[in-house]
Parts: sequence; C-alpha cells; structure tokens
Amino acid sequence: MAYDLQEQEQLDSLKSFWKQYGGMIMAVTSAAIIALVASQAWRHYQDSRAQAASTEYTALEQALQKNDQAKAKEFSGRLASEYSKTPYAARAALLEAKQAFDKDDLKTATAKLSWVVENAVEPEIKDVARLRLAAVQLDQKQFDAALKALDAAPVDAFSSQFAEMKGDVLLAQGKKADAAKAYQHALNKLEKTAPGYQLVQMKLDALGDVK
Repeated sequence: MAYDLQEQEQLDSLKSFWKQYGGMIMAVTSAAIIALVASQAWRHYQDSRAQAASTEYTALEQALQKNDQAKAKEFSGRLASEYSKTPYAARAALLEAKQAFDKDDLKTATAKLSWVVENAVEPEIKDVARLRLAAVQLDQKQFDAALKALDAAPVDAFSSQFAEMKGDVLLAQGKKADAAKAYQHALNKLEKTAPGYQLVQMKLDALGDVK
C-alpha cells in the first residue's frame, strides 16, 4: 500500500510538472524539430543550386571551346544573375576575362575581373582575380589602380606573387628602391627551388644597388 501511495504521489507530481511546463517543453521541442527540418531543407536547396550552377558552368566551357559567343554570354549571364553566391559564377567570369584579354578587349577583362573581386566566395579565386586585374591595369599604365588591387593581404599561397606584381608596378613607376623591397619580400616567401624564384631573383639583380 505504501508503494502504491508513493507511486500515486510521483504520478501527481509528474502531472503537476507537465501542467506547469508542458506547453513550454512542447514549444521548444517543436521549434527544434522545425529548425532541424529547415536546416536539412536549406542544405538540400544549396546542394541543388550548386549542382545547377555546375551544369551551367560546364555548358559555358563548352560554348567557349566552340567559340559560340551567344551561348557563352547566355550561360555566364545566368550564372552571374541566378547563381552569384556559388563558386561557379566567379570562375565563369574569370574564363570570360581571360578570353577578353586574349582578344585585347581590356575594358571587358577589367569589368569581369572587378566583378570577381567583388563577388567571389572563394578567397583564392578572389586573389587570382586581383592579380590578373593588377596585370591588366599595369598593361594600361594605371599604376595607382593596380597597386590598389594588390593592397589587401592575400591568402598565403599568393603572397609571393602579390609581392612580385607589386614590384613590377613600382618599377614601372620608376620607384626602383620600393620595387627592390617588393621583390625581396617575394623571394622571402619562396623556397629557392620553387618555380618563379629565379625570375624574381633576376628582376631584383637587374636593379643593381638601389637605396
């Protein structure tokens, strides 16, 4: 009988607790379930968009290989407008920038590279665009713009290339001492066996003893 009484007291206590906190528990549980479902739905949505963007990018590559400019413009435009938050949009713009540069269309190349700098979601792709943009601007003697493109610190993998490009721009401005410092910085970031080390060393040696 004592056991039955204890059991009844526990049951009454549970009922009282559930009456007081049951609504809140149900609300929290429902919110957690909704959040989980929403998270899974969002991941599925992102995956499906990435797959669609990948398909568009492949189609763009094929159009460029066939020199079908109309199709290439269609695919790149759709990537920029509908899939700008995916990596493929920036990569597509890089392809177009290279094609424009090869045709000496520096205005289009600059516009495409600037778009990548502003919109790329991958830091490495953004840095590739900044390097190429600086090279295009250097080619047009837009020295201040080129230095501005190189201003922000890149990811480590591109630090030597950024320093070398900065040296090229400074040398074109006639600032030999500053160019030498930039080339030396580039060398400091490279192993002596690394590709490009000898070229940077030659650029530095060609400056002679500058102060």
